Amino acid sequence: MHSFYDPAAGWSEGDIDVVPLDGEPPGGFDCGRAEQNEYLYERAWRDHCRRLSATRLFFVKGILAGYLTTTADLVELGTREKDPGIRYRSLPAIKIAQLGVDRRFAGCGLGQSLVAYALTFARRECARIGARYVTVDAKPDLEGWYARQGFVRNRVVQKRREEAHPDASGVPISMRFDLLQME
Repeated sequence: MHSFYDPAAGWSEGDIDVVPLDGEPPGGFDCGRAEQNEYLYERAWRDHCRRLSATRLFFVKGILAGYLTTTADLVELGTREKDPGIRYRSLPAIKIAQLGVDRRFAGCGLGQSLVAYALTFARRECARIGARYVTVDAKPDLEGWYARQGFVRNRVVQKRREEAHPDASGVPISMRFDLLQME
């Protein structure tokens, strides 16, 4: 896993253990966003059991510091967003469905490490299942953060969302990362 951690944080990449969710997650996690906290504690295990998504827990020195949930996705791209010659309307993707970093680890680069983990995972799996992109529905205040990780807006999807919601300020931003960038 490529790490972006802050050395002053008191931990390093070697202190991170990634564990697939295999039951109810341990208590005490709080990323400061109610939606992500509720997902982890109320739906992650149930969704896993129903094969709707897969969640991985990231422990730093034994403390649940973050989690990442992935699922399958399709992304619709406009003609100008696709490579010439691709005629499919929607293209396969792996989606970052949820991502949370505990407040105690905020600002240390752990979130970037989780995204790097997701991209590495997707790159490895795309050869087996056929996926071109990693997608995310970013909260509006996180669009710039994801853009710095190499994600760009999905113009067709985002335009449709904004047309459907008169107050588009709270509408999640549909974004994608092209896995060919990693070659």
